[in-house]
Amino acid sequence: MGKKTVLCGNKTVTNMKIRITLLCLSSLIALAPTVPAANITWVSDQLLDANGLLPDQGYINLLTSAGHTVSRALAATPSAAALNASNLVILGRSGASGSFDTAAETLVWNTQVTVPLISTNSYFSRSSRLGWYTGGPTQPDQLLNPLTFTAGAVSDYIKGASTGASVTEAVIYPDASVDIRGTSLITDVPVAGATTIATTLAGAATATFIASWPSGTTLAGTSAGQILSGYRLQFLTGNRESATAPNNGIGSAGYENLSAEGEQMFLRAVELALNNGVVPVPEAGTSSLALLAGTLLLTRRRSRA
Repeated sequence: MGKKTVLCGNKTVTNMKIRITLLCLSSLIALAPTVPAANITWVSDQLLDANGLLPDQGYINLLTSAGHTVSRALAATPSAAALNASNLVILGRSGASGSFDTAAETLVWNTQVTVPLISTNSYFSRSSRLGWYTGGPTQPDQLLNPLTFTAGAVSDYIKGASTGASVTEAVIYPDASVDIRGTSLITDVPVAGATTIATTLAGAATATFIASWPSGTTLAGTSAGQILSGYRLQFLTGNRESATAPNNGIGSAGYENLSAEGEQMFLRAVELALNNGVVPVPEAGTSSLALLAGTLLLTRRRSRA
């Protein structure tokens, strides 16, 4: 028996060609971006490691490979005007918390920076610094961090198709002593208004791994009374520096220690922050492609009748 054919406009198209067209359209739909590429400012101390490299360069590479433009800024000398010129600010793990230990210093990050901001460092977000948490601080270090996600659209979006088995992994870079303390977690209670997105166990305690704070949140600790002027997100990543020389300086902190699944979750967290905590939806062009694919599929089904 010969192959069935259907008419599409003035051309004769085989079922095989329709299947190929549908496959191509499906691929385009899957690849269509939900959030435009952004200008991101990455904040750290920019201290070189033992090999003369910036330890957190892996994150810059990850973000640029996703289409974003990334510039660097120093944590010790922030310019609110320059930071607000970007679409998103990310506080990297390769930075000393001494730049965040007075109310005058935290005021810049909490109230003067109005664009969305992500902290990857619990030593910044704790109560004695930015004040996103109350009590403590209690910050155990852990190499592998399997995540438990809370219910909700935001959690589902960041998790994606991931199993959540472990968002981080052990990195041996530049030598085995660097990452012995893993990612610094935080087991304190977030201030009122926060949304916990994912947690991990640190021994018997539950640590907040991913969380968000909306604009208007009142802060605690060193930053007591300050009110957030924009959306804030915590996504913990980057190793803590070694406890012993020669790798016990900030130049040995903040290596990219995300698993493959963790990298994709981090990129989706960036998209979420760029959208001020609202789960991104497909662009209009994506919907048009979906409609065209559906029309071709309906035409193919009718041809079988």
